[in-house]
Amino acid sequence: MQKEYIHILECVGHGVWEWDPIGNRITLSPQWVSMLGYEYETFQQTKDMWMSLIHPEDLNYCLNELTSLLSGRIKHYRHQHRMLCQDGSYKWVLDQAKVVAYNPHGYPSKVVGTHTDIHELRTTVEMYKQQRK
Repeated sequence: MQKEYIHILECVGHGVWEWDPIGNRITLSPQWVSMLGYEYETFQQTKDMWMSLIHPEDLNYCLNELTSLLSGRIKHYRHQHRMLCQDGSYKWVLDQAKVVAYNPHGYPSKVVGTHTDIHELRTTVEMYKQQRK
């Protein structure tokens, strides 16, 4: 059933990710990778690679919010930020996540999330704001 949910999310344009913060392992769906123009078969699926793709101006906020999620200060992570595409451009995504499993000591052991491509929407809103000035 889990694969069916991933397929449904990908059908509506969401890239899916799963993170094990204890083992520091991340798994990205093919849609997540291709949304940014990378080849799934050759993409290095590591947390360091994932973090390196976040725009430098957005990275600290993302890291702070993920820390808040892991510590339990927030229950749902939701943030718009830019991701580096294979062609060197940046694309706006809506990143959402929540902790879905804990180890016996109460520490988060699985975080799942989605990326939604909001680049066109975000660009249109920015153009509208500029025209209104």
